[in-house]
Order: sequence, then C-alpha cells, then structure tokens
Amino acid sequence: MEIKLKDFIKPQEIVALVNFSGSFHKFKNNSKIAYITDSLYFQNMLVENYFKKLISNFSISKFQDACKMVLLDIRILKANLKNLSRTEAKRLRFVEALLLNSETLVFASFEKGFYGKDQAYYQKLLLKLTKYGKNILYVTNDIAFLFGMVKKFVLFTDNSYEWITSYYHPKIYQSLEMPKLVSYVKYLQSQNIPIENYIEMKEILKALYRLVESRKSL
Repeated sequence: MEIKLKDFIKPQEIVALVNFSGSFHKFKNNSKIAYITDSLYFQNMLVENYFKKLISNFSISKFQDACKMVLLDIRILKANLKNLSRTEAKRLRFVEALLLNSETLVFASFEKGFYGKDQAYYQKLLLKLTKYGKNILYVTNDIAFLFGMVKKFVLFTDNSYEWITSYYHPKIYQSLEMPKLVSYVKYLQSQNIPIENYIEMKEILKALYRLVESRKSL
C-alpha cells in the first residue's frame, strides 16, 4: 500500500498514525518538515559543530532555549554525537526541528524511553506547539500515549487504513497491546459493573465512587 504523508497532515493539529510500518531514517530535515526519529546519531563530531554546519545563523542562546523546552541538558552542546544515548538523541532531534522552525514535525515512537512526568510533559508540549502553528504527525504503537492528545487516529493494517474514533475499538487490539486502563475498564464491564469507556483513571475512580454512593443510598 502506497501512501503520501502529506495526505495526513492537518494544519495546527496532531494526527496520530498507529501500526504504521514506514521509516523516516533516510529523510532530511528542512524548514518544511522535520523527522524526530528513534535512531542514534553516528557522526563523529561535536553537537555544536553539527549545528553550526546545519544552520548558517546558529545561535547558542536559541539552542539553549530549545534544550530547556525539550528537557535536554544544555551541556550536550559540547558532547560528541556518536556518544549520545537514545533518549538524548531523540531530544536533540526535537531541538533540531525547533531551530529549523519546521512547519511539520513527524515524531516516530518518541515516547519510548520516557516515563511518568516526562511523557505527560511531552504530551502537553506537542499540544502547545499546535497552538503556535505547528502541524504534527505522531507515529506510535503505544495507544496509551495518545490518551488526551487525540480523539481519533489512523490505524494501519496490511493493505489499508481507517480512522478510529474509540480507544475501545476491538480492531485496534488485533495487532497491538491493550493499555492497562482499557483492559481494566473491560474487566469491570465483564463483571456487569456499569462504567463508560473512559481513558482517564480519575474518571474511572469518580464513576466507581458514584456507583458506591448510589448503592449506599438504596
């Protein structure tokens, strides 16, 4: 199946592509589009020299600002690209996209290696970037990371794709792991506990609390 990424780009929105098998590792970043991939750098050169070569008007102050935004230690400027960890490399690719001021940012499994507060921070940051005019394509197989970021996403199968509007759609989990939260809600429903298809734990707890209180009043 042949597709064109531009067909999925929507102005100032996050569009998620799930179970997508395409690769972006060979693509070059520019002012139109940048790819924040899950791959390491292999160049044997300092980060500072790399950016001076990449960006003609490279500014250390702007680099530092971008690092702070993506939670990257600014001391990385003096590090060697080939020695960066995978999470450092991903954050640095994010910085690169910001400094190039790319219109569209394509993230490929960016959430891998980040947990808890960091993941929550990046979810909010991506949403904030759309308010500043950025178009975002987010490629992932981690359904839970999309909670709160998108209300629908594109699910790819071997020969087709379709828009999915519910995180509880059974077709998703024919090939992908079910998030613990979805699994928990499905378990409650299987026990004849009336609860909606929530995607936030606080909403589940509120529903269970209301259910307990209603039974007390009977």
